[in-house]
Amino acid sequence: MADNNKALKNVGLYVYSCRKCGQCANKVTDAIPYVCPVREKTPGFDHFYARGKNVIAQGLLEEEIEPSKELADVAYSCTLCGNCMDKCGAIDQNTGEPLVDPVKIVEAMREDLLTDHPEWVDSEYKVLLTKTQQYDNPWGLPRSVKGKLEKKLSLPNALKKPPEVLLFVGCTAASNPIQTERVIRASEILKKADVNLAVLGKDEPCCGSVQKRIGAGEQAREMMNKNIHLFNKTGCKTIVTLCAGCANALKNDYSNGEEKLKPRVYHIVEFLAQLIKQDKLKFSQKQNKKVTYHDPCHLGRHMGVYDAPREVLKALPGVELVERTATRNNTICCGAGGGMRIFESGTLAVKIGEAAIESALQTGAEELVSACPFCEMNLEASGKALNSQMPVLDIIDLVYEAV
Repeated sequence: MADNNKALKNVGLYVYSCRKCGQCANKVTDAIPYVCPVREKTPGFDHFYARGKNVIAQGLLEEEIEPSKELADVAYSCTLCGNCMDKCGAIDQNTGEPLVDPVKIVEAMREDLLTDHPEWVDSEYKVLLTKTQQYDNPWGLPRSVKGKLEKKLSLPNALKKPPEVLLFVGCTAASNPIQTERVIRASEILKKADVNLAVLGKDEPCCGSVQKRIGAGEQAREMMNKNIHLFNKTGCKTIVTLCAGCANALKNDYSNGEEKLKPRVYHIVEFLAQLIKQDKLKFSQKQNKKVTYHDPCHLGRHMGVYDAPREVLKALPGVELVERTATRNNTICCGAGGGMRIFESGTLAVKIGEAAIESALQTGAEELVSACPFCEMNLEASGKALNSQMPVLDIIDLVYEAV
C-alpha cells in the first residue's frame, strides 16, 4: 500500500508552524503592493494563497481532505515565488530561518499528487517529465543541440580539459535562437576577462529544477545525484550558470545530495560583479540609457542575490539604473515560476507578469532588464499583452555592448 502524503509528512513541521494569521496575503505597504501574485490575479479566496494552501495541507495530513482534481488545480496555482515566506513573521529567533516554508509545502503537495494521483495532474506537466526521461531536458531538445552550441562557442569540453570555470548553459538557454545568442555573448564576455572556461556540450545534463518545482521530486533527486558526480568529475573549481533557476538548484537543492558538490556555484551576475571588482572586466562603450531591474525570484528571494546585478549595471558607462517601487525582496513576481507557464496554458502567468511590466513603465526607464530566461520570456509575453514598447533584456546584453 502506498504511503500517502509521504512528501507532505516530511515538511509537516512547516505545515503545523503556520498560525493562519494571513500575513502572507495582507502585509501591504507603499513598497509592497501585494504579497501573493496568484491571489492578486484571481478571485482571491484563501486557497489561492499560502494560508489556504497550508490549511489544505493540514487537512491532507489529518485525512480530513481527500485528493481531487480541484485540489490538484489548487496545488499547481502557485509561482513558488517565496514572497509569502519572506513576509511571514514566523522566524526562528536563533537561526533566522523561516519556521513556515510555503514553497516546500506546495512542492510536497505536488509530489504526493504526482506519485499517488497522477490522473488529476494536468497532462502537460507529465509530457514535460516524459521529455525529460527521453531527452534529459524538459523541452525535448536533442543532445546534439548543445553539442552544436559547444562548437559555436569554441570552448573546450570540460570532461576532456579540466577548466577553472564550467559555464553551465542550461536547457532553456539552448531552447531558442535569442537565448542561444545570449550564451554566445556570455562566453565572449568571460573570454575577454581571461577566464579559463569550458562547457559540457552534449554531455551537459538538465539541472532538475523544473522537475522538482512541478512535483517530480524523485526524478529530480536522481538527476541531482547523477549531476553532482559529473560536475565533480570535471575537476572545475567554479560553476557559472546563466539561469536563476539553475543557480538556485545547484546552490540550494544540491546541498542535499548524496555526494557533496565540490565546485562553488555562482549565477553569472555574481561572477561578473567579482570580475569588475578585481578589475578583470573593463568597459569601453558608453550606452546612454535608463534601465530598471527586475529581481528574479530564484535569484533574489531564494538566493539573496540583490546587490550583484545592481553593481554590474551601475558599473556600465552611460547606464542609469532607476528602481521600481516594489524591488529587491519586495519585487513583483514575473509569473513564470513553479510551472505557471503550463498552468491554464500560461494565461495566469501572463496576467501576473503584466503588473511587473506596469511597475517598470512607471519608472520612466527605457528598458527592463533581468537575469533569468524564464523572467525574460514571460515578461516579453506580458508586455505584448499590454502593447508595451519597452524592450525586455538580460544583463548579459548590456555587459556585452559595454565591452
